[in-house]
Amino acid sequence: MSDRVAIEGRRQTWIDVTTAGDADACMRLLTADVVWFPPGMAALAGREAVRDWMAPFFELYDYDFTVHGPRLQLAGDWAVDRGTFTSALISRHDGRRSSHSGEYLIVWRRESDDEWYIERYVHLNDLVYDLDAGPMLPE
Repeated sequence: MSDRVAIEGRRQTWIDVTTAGDADACMRLLTADVVWFPPGMAALAGREAVRDWMAPFFELYDYDFTVHGPRLQLAGDWAVDRGTFTSALISRHDGRRSSHSGEYLIVWRRESDDEWYIERYVHLNDLVYDLDAGPMLPE
C-alpha cells in the first residue's frame, strides 16, 4: 500500500472515531509526544492532555465531523495534511443543534510499527473552549 493511501485511511479513521465521539480511539491515532493546538488555547502536549481536553467535548455533544478538500504532501516518514472541515453538533443536555467549521493542519509521522500517527494538529475555527466550563459554541 502506498503512503498516500495509508495516510488517507488513517485520516478516515480519525474522522470516524471523532464522529463516534471515541476519545480513546482518537488517542490511538496520536504519537506519544503529540502537540495539539486547539482553537483559542495554548498548545497541549502529550496524549493525556489532549484526551483531557477532548473527552468533555464528546460527553457534551453528538458530533458529525466532515473533512473537505484535504491536500496531502509527503516527505519520507513525514506528511502534511491540510483541509477544511464542518461539523454538526447536538447537545446531549438540551438537544440544541449547532455547527462550526474551520481549517485543520495535521503533521503525520510514520513510527517504528510502520503506521502513520498524528504528531501535530492545528485546529482553527470559531469554537471557544473554556477549561472550566467546557466547549462553548458562538451564539
